[in-house]
Amino acid sequence: MAWDKTEIINYCRTKCEKRIIEIQSAMDSAQDAILNDTKSSMGDKYETSREMAQQEISRLQTQLQQAEIDLDKINNLNIEPSEHVKVGSIVITDQFDYFIAISIGAVKIGEKSIMVISKETPIGNLLLSKKVGDEVQFNGKTLNIEGII
Repeated sequence: MAWDKTEIINYCRTKCEKRIIEIQSAMDSAQDAILNDTKSSMGDKYETSREMAQQEISRLQTQLQQAEIDLDKINNLNIEPSEHVKVGSIVITDQFDYFIAISIGAVKIGEKSIMVISKETPIGNLLLSKKVGDEVQFNGKTLNIEGII
């Protein structure tokens, strides 16, 4: 079965969009907790729970920024074929198949699995600029590049 790059991109886009919605919902809940705590609490307990909620919102804002960056990367991928591995390439190896885009991990599409990785990951960095027939060493294994889509 050959990979359908559009199908993989749509999967990644949907995953990013769902992640953004989940984070926004969690931020709304944390904000509500601060507002409700303001109405019902006083003293040190109030300050501690308010600070914890603020830290949670800050953590979620960082996650939201990354999710939005990932969605932007997916929406702006250059998926034109290339002889060399680049962001937007599907790399077929004798061990596993990789889609160089954003860090999601293993994804099952149809009956096959593909590893969706960013160029910043160790394996992504190794694969960049390689061509069919090249080999890379990763975790003590030799990966042979059999195809680039």
